[in-house]
Amino acid sequence: MNYRKLLKIPQNLIRRLSSRTLNWLALGAALPCMGMVAAFALVPGTGEQQAEPRIEVVTRSLALPELHLDDDSTRYWRNEEVRNGETVSRLLNRLGVRDSETRALIHDRTLAHPLLRLKPGATLSVQTNDNGDLYGLRFLDDEDTGEKTLIMLNRQHDGRWQVSADPAQAQTVETLRTIAIGADPAHALSRARIPAEIGTQLSDMFSDAAGLSRLRPGDRVELIYRSELYQGSPIATGPLLAARVTRKGKTWQGYYFAHDSESGAFYDAAGHALKQGFSHAPVTGARISSGFGLRVHPLLHSLRMHEGVDYAAPTGTPVVAPADGVVAQAGEENGYGNRLLIRHSARLTTLYGHLNDFAPGIRPGVAVRAGQLIGHVGASGRVTGAHLHFEVSLNGERVDPTTGGLQAPRLDAAQRVAFARDSARLGRQLALLNNIPGHIAQVD
Repeated sequence: MNYRKLLKIPQNLIRRLSSRTLNWLALGAALPCMGMVAAFALVPGTGEQQAEPRIEVVTRSLALPELHLDDDSTRYWRNEEVRNGETVSRLLNRLGVRDSETRALIHDRTLAHPLLRLKPGATLSVQTNDNGDLYGLRFLDDEDTGEKTLIMLNRQHDGRWQVSADPAQAQTVETLRTIAIGADPAHALSRARIPAEIGTQLSDMFSDAAGLSRLRPGDRVELIYRSELYQGSPIATGPLLAARVTRKGKTWQGYYFAHDSESGAFYDAAGHALKQGFSHAPVTGARISSGFGLRVHPLLHSLRMHEGVDYAAPTGTPVVAPADGVVAQAGEENGYGNRLLIRHSARLTTLYGHLNDFAPGIRPGVAVRAGQLIGHVGASGRVTGAHLHFEVSLNGERVDPTTGGLQAPRLDAAQRVAFARDSARLGRQLALLNNIPGHIAQVD
């Protein structure tokens, strides 16, 4: 067959169509035919039979390496909160620690003494494995001095336990949470594993506007707070850096601003203080020498959680009641020295430690007025020098006095610039959280 003649057929057709005023649709109808002819012309001859490829199947048995499960090498940390009425033995049993391991720990008087002081709500970090072997524990030991010491227990290769209270290298991170409120706001915060102290700060931050008790199903809470991690596990939290509460479609926002390395307060987006605070400071004109949070104790050289603020002031400096209240306790107690406790309401108390003495007439049951003299700065108890240790507790939880009681100072021009920068960054993070449904737990 002469393929050249076949190829001239479409060429002649095109020439004829172009020389006449024929409808171009005829050309469109002819294009498929041309494609078929071209395809036919390009297909090679199929007269020869193509050889089938040879396929060879090879089967071999491969010996798998023997699998050894070494439970001793699979260790992990678990953080558990001490429940009401729960002993350390029961907590360890709940974590699957073998009874023999628990008995050996509890019967060691050196180790058991600080463990037995753990109170409900305290967090115990336990290192164990799937066999129930116990390798390490970490917890903050409350010595009723306004400070908690980080205690670390590690089992050595010979089976003996080593106790350490040396300063640990803690890592500071920002933790983000979003909570969809159900029937019970408190339960929603607990289910989202929000630390109690953060929940307390949140409640106090918006107590004048959007109280948490008034939240209803469908409302939302977004939080950003600081966490202190040791070997990946949280050992302390706070302060609450930013929060947004949405109730019935209305939104409230608050931001923390640090005035210096020892103090700070909560402000709204415009830089106005969210809390008025007490009408009086406990010590007039004194600076805060040690703030709330983790620090290395200057005397004991161990990592401690400082649950109040210290005012540096000479012995004999007057101490006054910051608000109206009733004296609940007044006497000497352990590391606090001369210690005074005032109850201002059903949910708010203040504590004063290391006093040199009490003012005349100050005893349990006596009512005091804001600004009334209650004692003098001293150096009683375990101290390195004269100062006042001041604590604020809300619903039994110690909170940072600079955010939960003391008056928030107005921001000056330079502070407003810094506040605008920080609040804008935190505001962007809150906006991202607002678009995420349900519960999240993100650590940056």
